[in-house]
Amino acid sequence: MGFIKKDKITTIFLVLLLPWFLKENLIFSRSIHRKYNSKIPCIESNWVKKKSKSYFLRSSYLAKDPIFTIFDKKFFNDHMLPDVINFRYDKSKYVKNKTLSKLIEHVIEEIKQKKRKFTHFTILRRSDFNRRKKSGLIILKFKKYPFVVKIFMEKPKSFARPYSKGLYPKFFFVMGSGVNRHLMGFTRIKNLLKIQKLISADPYWSKQIETPRKWFWLPKNAKEIELVGTNIIKNRKIKTVIPGTYCIIADAIELKNKTFSIFNKSARQKCMKLCNFLSIAVDPHIDNFLLEKNSEKIVIVDTEHFPTLVGYKDLQSFNGYTSWIAQLTKKCIGDLFLRSKANRKI
Repeated sequence: MGFIKKDKITTIFLVLLLPWFLKENLIFSRSIHRKYNSKIPCIESNWVKKKSKSYFLRSSYLAKDPIFTIFDKKFFNDHMLPDVINFRYDKSKYVKNKTLSKLIEHVIEEIKQKKRKFTHFTILRRSDFNRRKKSGLIILKFKKYPFVVKIFMEKPKSFARPYSKGLYPKFFFVMGSGVNRHLMGFTRIKNLLKIQKLISADPYWSKQIETPRKWFWLPKNAKEIELVGTNIIKNRKIKTVIPGTYCIIADAIELKNKTFSIFNKSARQKCMKLCNFLSIAVDPHIDNFLLEKNSEKIVIVDTEHFPTLVGYKDLQSFNGYTSWIAQLTKKCIGDLFLRSKANRKI
């Protein structure tokens, strides 16, 4: 089998998820007579500087690094959207920060009103977004300007409900030791810079690969979420504060054609070769790579740190997409069903 179609990938994960869902929710629920285990890792989430109800997430999957060390406030502030942004394909044109900010503030209000369509944006992806609870990740494109905006929204309650934002976030929570899309967004620009450094130093890939520019953005009067962890580090609590809503703004890429896909053998081989060169620092899914119209180079559009997303601790490499899916499936099954009782702490 040369490759696996995207719908087949979804089917595989659905089949894997079903017994786990039954185990967690229906068949193997904890007995009401079973003694409560106070040593299960726990996260308390609440708004900073506001008296509000705290929400708790207890799970044996929770770990320190994917949750409490992933947000670097100084790095975040150092890579905010500049005052003036030139267009990627026409340097003589530009747009001001305040213009884009006004449009993003407006769409955030539309999201809060649970609208299905937006005045100044087209929807590129919302499969990881819960419209009713207004939480998760939604990806939009400006109608008037050549930029894409990825909007990350969480509340203390939604952060403590990791299974409410779609199928794949459920797997990422398990495989990534409690990670979610909101947290993974903080890795995208830092990982991008590392990728750019590796590519620019390589004689072959420096002529083959491009990346979009990316910046962080915060709304006015942005609320912050405080996360307090217990039983995650032995004998002490751990804390962090993260933005409740933030965005990543990136260049919109003009495509040469649509033949660069999973159905194109040479495209699959080239993308996997690139991912192996980068030690699988980016998600190998071929939808994360675009063939740019002007340069005819491959553009890496999704730069979140893939090892963090799926919980890889060691360097990985794959022979192809079949090998990649097989390895992910093996790890997913192990994380769902084959952990020892000591690791599960239940």
